[in-house]
This record gives sequence, structure tokens and C-alpha cells, in this order.
Amino acid sequence: MVQAKSYNTKLLVSCGLLAGISIILTRIFSYTIPIAGFPVLRIGFGDIPVIISGMIFGPIAGALTGGVSDILGFMINPMGGPYIPGLTISATLRGLLPGLIYWAIKNNKIKINYHIINVIFSILMVAGAVYVPLSQDGGISNIALIIYGLIALAFILLPIILGIIIKSEEGLYSFDKILFVVTVCYYLISLLLNTFWLAVAYNKGFLAFLPGRIIAGLVIIPLHSLIIFVLSRWFKYMRIL
Repeated sequence: MVQAKSYNTKLLVSCGLLAGISIILTRIFSYTIPIAGFPVLRIGFGDIPVIISGMIFGPIAGALTGGVSDILGFMINPMGGPYIPGLTISATLRGLLPGLIYWAIKNNKIKINYHIINVIFSILMVAGAVYVPLSQDGGISNIALIIYGLIALAFILLPIILGIIIKSEEGLYSFDKILFVVTVCYYLISLLLNTFWLAVAYNKGFLAFLPGRIIAGLVIIPLHSLIIFVLSRWFKYMRIL
């Protein structure tokens, strides 16, 4: 009984600490880029503690970390925008999904080649990123398109190459698995759900906000994956059991 109480206390403290870090990184050390005149694209590192919470402590703890950090963060600093309940749902899922994925990985429920899946995700992101300039009014020169395509391809292939080169000491937190988790979260939550919530909240078309979020993904996905991978060497000190 005493051990169970100690476990719950340590878990709450750990999740609370990660939620606090997420609030600071999101509400203070982040930058909001307006799209179509609305503050809908936030560049920062606030998602990282939430993802880590789910990876280490499980889906429920991750979900609580994400939900609490979003609600309290908005109360502390709304950053000039209205409260959107859908974004709280997304923040909750951002902790829940990594927890579910890592629960499946730990229990050998997922048996896939992460490198191949990451390559497929990368191709989709490159296709979306290349489509963005092509869809702009007035077109784009062939040279600019080639340069843009090479930059987009480099950003996407970088984490794939690193996933092959970098080998972590503990296979559970290898770079390819972390990249897979971050990519799935970005696709499902940032690209789909958050874009939908923002389109509804600001009464704009879904496609009005999507291109900018695709471009941001070229940087956010590899950068967040690298940061989480670097931090993963200290995960063993954060485990409760």
C-alpha cells in the first residue's frame, strides 16, 4: 500500500514537472506565425515534454500531461487567441498516442520496419511540401522550384539517414522509433486535427491553414525527433518502476 502511494506520488510529480516545462516552452519560448491573418501556427518545443511523458509513463499519464498543460497554459498566457476546446483534445492525444505506441512496442504488438514506414511518411511530406509552391497564384520559376524541392527533400531525408547511422544504446528508444512516434503525432494531430479545429474556430477553409503547417513539419519533425533522442539517454532516471 505504501509502495503504491509512493508510486502514485512520484508519477504525479513527474507528470506535473513535464506539464510545467511544456507550459513554459509553449507560452513563453515559442513563436506564433500568422496564416491567413490568424495566429494558427506555433513554432516551439512545448510538445516534447508531453510526448516524453507518454513514452515513459504510459498513455494515461501522457494524456493528463497534455491536457493539463494546455488548459493551465491558456489560463496563464492565451497568446492573443481564443480558447479552442479542440486544441485541448489534441494536446491530450499528443500524450496519449506516444503512450499507446510505446505500450505496443514494449509488448511486441508492433512488428514493422520503422525505416520503411518513415521513408513512406517522408515521401508524403515531400509531396505536400512541393505542392505548396505549385499551388500559389502566379506560379514559381523552375530554378526556384528545384531549389525548394532539394531543400524540402534534404529536411525530410535527414532524419531517415540519421536513423540508419545513429544507434542508441537501448533499442526501445532508438531514433527510428522516436521518429515514427513524432511523425505519427504530427500527421494525425498537427496536420489533420489541429488544422480542422482552427478552420472551424476561425471559419476558414481547411486548406487555408494546411500548407503552412506542412512546411513547418519539414523542420519540426526532424528537430523534435533529434531532441527527444538526445534526451532519451536520461529516460532511465525518470522511470517510476
